Amino acid sequence: MKKRTALIVGVAAGVIAAAAGLLAALGYLPAIAAELVAVVAFPAFVIFIALWWNAKSGEEDIPFIGY
Repeated sequence: MKKRTALIVGVAAGVIAAAAGLLAALGYLPAIAAELVAVVAFPAFVIFIALWWNAKSGEEDIPFIGY
């Protein structure tokens, strides 16, 4: 995975979670649905931002870090 791809996926997950919270606050989305979206999107956000942070600049892929 490239550094840019990890950043795009991480930011997308963060935006989705924030949008769900905003829609719930405005009354367009039930609170339970926004909570479910946040529970799913937050781990993806953390993992992909961490992958982006640890990736080197350039054309190399992120190395496999194991289980």
